[in-house]
Amino acid sequence: MRMQKQSKAKQASIIAVTTALYTVFFALSYSITLPNFTLLYLPIILLGVFPVWFGWSGLVGSMIGGFIGGAMVEGLGFLGIFESVVAFIIYFINWVLIPKKAAEDSNKRNLLALLAILATSLFAGTSYILFQYTILPQLFDTATALVILVPTFFINLPIVLITCPALIRAVSPKLRTWGMYTGNFSEWRKRNTKPNYPLFCLLLFANAFKSPSTRGLSGHHETSNYKANPRTSYTTATR
Repeated sequence: MRMQKQSKAKQASIIAVTTALYTVFFALSYSITLPNFTLLYLPIILLGVFPVWFGWSGLVGSMIGGFIGGAMVEGLGFLGIFESVVAFIIYFINWVLIPKKAAEDSNKRNLLALLAILATSLFAGTSYILFQYTILPQLFDTATALVILVPTFFINLPIVLITCPALIRAVSPKLRTWGMYTGNFSEWRKRNTKPNYPLFCLLLFANAFKSPSTRGLSGHHETSNYKANPRTSYTTATR
């Protein structure tokens, strides 16, 4: 089914819903926590599926939800903006690298690629936020951040590797039917790239001047054949 461009109203509703879901998942993550830092990161589930479902609208909603979660849930105030950066890093890696229909078909290579990309984006986002918190706000020193990195990554890894492929496979076909499916970044760019009209007109203009010349050469070639083979031409004409 061909994917259609989403209306402004639909985009706004997607932003609102993704923001609310992200905030709720962030709040639920607070069950396993350190002071000002959540070890369990349930929004990683959303960051694994929103990119191919909602594109830019999902990114905006996730970043807003990340800020609210950092500011309200972790108690960081305006420094919750760093959680928005985490959302951006993980979201964009997934959106750009996840293969088309990665979990929707039975291609094992695509599925393995999806799992590797999800693990990579999780590691990148976790590494960023931990080392960010060694600078501003200085919650940990570098040694502590390295110690926390390993359990944080492995607590969240099974969650993302199990739930995201299952959700993509189950929900994506329905979103395609409803006209809400965006696809990966390559699909989105192909659908939104405008044709190069100036180049197209230039090619037409060049063709207009080239065609008469081509026809002239073709006619000259036929005349030459006629002169070179008068007997054959006469026989053909008689028939």
